[in-house]
Amino acid sequence: MSSGWVERVSVRTVISSGDDSGITESEMGKYEDRCYETLKKGRCIVKVSDKTYICPYCPPKKKQYYRYEDLLQHASGVGDSSSAKRRPIVKASHRALAKYLKKNHVPVVSSSKLSAQEDTPSGHDDDEKIVWPWTGIVVNVPIRKSENGQSVGKSGSKLKDELIRRGFNPITVHPLRNYHGHSGTAVVEFQKDWQGLHHALSFENAYKADHHGKKDWSANTEVKYGLYAWVARADDYKSSSIIGEHLRQARDLKTIPKLMEEEARKQDRLVSYLTNITGTKNKIDLYTAVQKCPCFNVSLPMDISSIDGSNITESEMGMYVDRSYEKLKNGKYIVKVSGETYSCPFCPQKKKPNYRYMDLVQHASAVANSSSARRTPIVKANHLALSKYLEKDLAPLVSSLKPVTQEDPLSGCDHDENGKHIVKASDETYTCPYCPEKKIYRYLDLVQHASGVGNSSSARRTPIMKANHLALAKYLEKGLVPLVSSLKPAAQEDPLSGCDHDEKIVWPWTGIVVNIPTRKSEDGRTVGESGSKLRDELIRRGFNPIRVHPLWNNCGHSGIAVVEFRKDWSGLHNALSFENAYEADHRGKNDWGANNDVKYGLYAWIARADDHKSSSIIGEHLRKTSDIKTISKLMEEEARKQDRLVSYLTNILETKNKHLKEMEAMCSVTSESLKVLMEEKDNLLQAYNKEINKTQQSARLHYQKVFSDHEKVKSQLESHRKDLELREVELEKREALIERERKKLAEELEENVVQNSALRLAALDQKRADENLMKLAEDQKRQKEELHNRIIQLEKQLDQKQALELEIEQLRGSMNVIRELGDEDDDIVLTIIEASFKELREKERELEDIEALNQTLIVSERKSNNELQEARKELINGLKEISSCANIGVKRMGELDNKPFLEAMKRKYNEELAEERAVELCSLWEEYLKDPNWHPFKRIKLEGEEYQEVIDDEDEKLKDLKDEMGNEVYKSVTSVINEINEYNPSGRYATSELWNYGEGRRASLQEGVEFLLNLWNATKGKRGMT
Repeated sequence: MSSGWVERVSVRTVISSGDDSGITESEMGKYEDRCYETLKKGRCIVKVSDKTYICPYCPPKKKQYYRYEDLLQHASGVGDSSSAKRRPIVKASHRALAKYLKKNHVPVVSSSKLSAQEDTPSGHDDDEKIVWPWTGIVVNVPIRKSENGQSVGKSGSKLKDELIRRGFNPITVHPLRNYHGHSGTAVVEFQKDWQGLHHALSFENAYKADHHGKKDWSANTEVKYGLYAWVARADDYKSSSIIGEHLRQARDLKTIPKLMEEEARKQDRLVSYLTNITGTKNKIDLYTAVQKCPCFNVSLPMDISSIDGSNITESEMGMYVDRSYEKLKNGKYIVKVSGETYSCPFCPQKKKPNYRYMDLVQHASAVANSSSARRTPIVKANHLALSKYLEKDLAPLVSSLKPVTQEDPLSGCDHDENGKHIVKASDETYTCPYCPEKKIYRYLDLVQHASGVGNSSSARRTPIMKANHLALAKYLEKGLVPLVSSLKPAAQEDPLSGCDHDEKIVWPWTGIVVNIPTRKSEDGRTVGESGSKLRDELIRRGFNPIRVHPLWNNCGHSGIAVVEFRKDWSGLHNALSFENAYEADHRGKNDWGANNDVKYGLYAWIARADDHKSSSIIGEHLRKTSDIKTISKLMEEEARKQDRLVSYLTNILETKNKHLKEMEAMCSVTSESLKVLMEEKDNLLQAYNKEINKTQQSARLHYQKVFSDHEKVKSQLESHRKDLELREVELEKREALIERERKKLAEELEENVVQNSALRLAALDQKRADENLMKLAEDQKRQKEELHNRIIQLEKQLDQKQALELEIEQLRGSMNVIRELGDEDDDIVLTIIEASFKELREKERELEDIEALNQTLIVSERKSNNELQEARKELINGLKEISSCANIGVKRMGELDNKPFLEAMKRKYNEELAEERAVELCSLWEEYLKDPNWHPFKRIKLEGEEYQEVIDDEDEKLKDLKDEMGNEVYKSVTSVINEINEYNPSGRYATSELWNYGEGRRASLQEGVEFLLNLWNATKGKRGMT
């Protein structure tokens, strides 16, 4: 890319700086031949690629890349230009370029077609989403702070010029701004075709090659210098930055294959449109219609966003006209309401809904040909299609154009003194006789004015005014009948008759009016009539100018005006009529310059070459806005355009016919393969139907079996329910009987308790009497042995106070008996007894001291135990709030686990029903566990005389639970029963207990405190505490 650029610059420098820069008009032919030979020898580069050309004679700041047709038109236009700004050397070189292009560089037919296979850039990921229209992003644009604190930077035009110099050819460069000012980021827009994509990718690759691409921009956080740039893609489009916000407002994401499909559809619609257009009889109508076609300049635009949407452009109107016309022909829109009433299907309901035929024709034509910016292209296209439909398909024109002689169309209207109204002012101008302001109308404008006033619903319009205007509309439609001639595209007489075809005339056709009356205003400036008044005066005279532009100088109004006519042959006809009329009144150009006498009134003529080249204010204005051309040259250009258009249409039709034949061949092959596929499909369908029938039959049998099983189970459940109801009644009866028996047993127990207490007292009295008798009856030896045994027993049971006291009493009684007996041998015994009594009293005193100390220790132990219990409760409450997976924690003793119940229910029911049944069953067993009357334990004897309580396996509830729910649920329930019996047998509800999960036992208070201290130290270390 860079080498080609240097070569082009060097060629231009040689040509522009040579010795031929000062040639004259007479030397242009020789210089043209020299440039032609230079181009033939290849010393100047013209063709850059298969479809891209450059002009080697234009400076670099101009547009560099052209298509063949555009470059040919450019060279011809510059070479044949009559502008004084074009030097002879420039004209001669461009004429040589045009000659070279016509003779030596005629492109083949396929070069004028848009081919996605040739135009689309190679090496690109087709599935990658790119922002469309093609857009580049430039970042790191240098910015600085202004005096007001806002950021300012390079303008878009400077960045655009810089990119154009590098050969990327952007359309516009738009700097992005935020609330601080210039953001240092800019968005670059390229052409909306494949060449634009090529430029965008070249733009990206150039910056990437300089290590200033997107990856380099986001590679690191170092300070970067210079511009970084890339092509906008999906990540840029979806970003939340100012770039993403700007892209989402005006652009979209598309892939290359998607754009190629859309372009193929557009080409098909275009060919269909052109096929319809080529059937017209008049070439001028063909030329005008194809100008509306999106392919008039060969290069097809790519930005048809939606053929059904409201975003079509002026160039797409032709395609949309055909679509709307087809919809009207197919009856998708209602136009004719009744015999003489019509409606416009493309106008909103708030507007006038009903028209007569001529009103609707006028409405559709006026909207379609409107130049107002408020009329969108889709509205114009719809109304153009409606006008075409009304003229070709409905066609009530013959009957409506017949003059009505039997009835006066103005009967019943106000007439003037002569009984007539003047409506037609000239051949092409009309007036309204019922309006106070005598405005000049064209025929169609007056028809629209009369219909609008006549059908107005405004209260300001009086009934007589409406009636007069309705009669005027009727008269215009049936009496004057200029419609046939107005609908013809060309006049009957030749507008160019009597005109010198080789004379150079300013184009677009322009008239000059001088000697306009002026006066001095209060501020000293010159003022005169406005352009609109002059235009209305010229319209009244039938010259139909587009606009009249008064010329102003430093003193104000110059007394001169420029009259602009339409750019077609009718405009030239009006201009010549304008000039001839003033010449007939001796107020033409020659009369104006005849003598120096004082002249009165307006003088006017058509602007020609001498006016264009003059140094007056007229020449300055004409050189800025127009050019000089001959009529023959314009006719040749129009003929070339028509020939090129016909050639292009012929090539497209031939290509489409060839493509149609290929499609027919492909269609025949496809139809054969389709038949085979249909046969295979029928076979597969039959096999599928058979398989479906088998499946349905087996499913039906399965459903019947399931239904019968369901009925059996239902009947079993019903019988089981009845049995349960009978058992419930029987249990209620038994419960009542048991209640009565329980009351009887309670009464009997109370009586037995009273009797037992009396018997116990009697037995005790009898026992005491027997003991006293035995003591009195036994002999002394017996008493000695008994005393000796009691002394031994006393020594053994010193810790029992009651036994000691009883022993003391027995000893005292024995002493009394011995004393009464008075045996001398007993003195020794008595001495021993006295000593024993003395020792016993000492023991009693020691025992009392021990009991007092023991009582004090018991009280202290109870107090310490209470404090430890409180500390244990607080530790348990604190550990509840700490979620930890450590060995020490809080366990709920006596709380049922729902998981075994859920697992057991899942084996019987589906997941949702299993969960519900598990919750119900778990709640039922929690109620069983809380019942104090249910005590499923039995006592078993261990070694010795010790007993232990264990679970009673023969308990009915537990047996039923184990049989129905399985071993896991049984183990879970029995473990909970053991916990309740161990930790809360009286309350029979779940309690919290400090638990050692590592060893599976109850944790001590010391273990809990150590765990809490370790946890606190770990938390303190994390927070940085010392």
